[in-house]
Amino acid sequence: MNDIDVTFYAKAFITLLLLVNPLEGIPVFLAGTQKASPEMRGAIAKLGAIAVTIILLAALFLGNALLTIFSISSGAFQIGGGIILFLIAVKMVLSSGESSFGNPGAEGVTLQFAIVPLAIPIMAGPGAINGAVLYGTRTHSWVEMCILAGVTILVGIAAYLSLCAALPLVKYLKETGISIATRVMGLIIAAIAVEMVAHGISAVFGIKAI
Repeated sequence: MNDIDVTFYAKAFITLLLLVNPLEGIPVFLAGTQKASPEMRGAIAKLGAIAVTIILLAALFLGNALLTIFSISSGAFQIGGGIILFLIAVKMVLSSGESSFGNPGAEGVTLQFAIVPLAIPIMAGPGAINGAVLYGTRTHSWVEMCILAGVTILVGIAAYLSLCAALPLVKYLKETGISIATRVMGLIIAAIAVEMVAHGISAVFGIKAI
């Protein structure tokens, strides 16, 4: 990528945003802050989004180093990571619509709730972290890495705005709407995962990706 590949970065933004999946975090956010003041709810949304951004940036910048330490090729990681993303996508498509993390409760909510469970493991879960590492392995210069960092920050901002819009969004979409949206996201992630596996196979075995 000698020139700036807008499509690559747009796809990275969409992929990371879908993997962060604020729609899954919204029910937990509302359940955990239903007795919190508007100020506390806003502070939790902001801290949660910041935590998600920091976690993804760490995965983006440190992922390649970890692969080097363990002598794992980027192609092999793309194959393994793509398979994991595909399994996550299948889970999203076949999900019952309920959060697998349950209701964290609303009594005595503190800012700690923004870190666990809101940021980890709900929004910055294994899928999102894996996605950040995968895109980090596909960069070839610090310029590209910095652009990806900017994309990651935009994902964090989008997550924050989604949490801030949680109440009106839930009223508008209802439980059924959120369930449908999650399934559509799962289908998109599945397609992206297959493409990642294809790129990984191309890199490892020298087979041209379709």
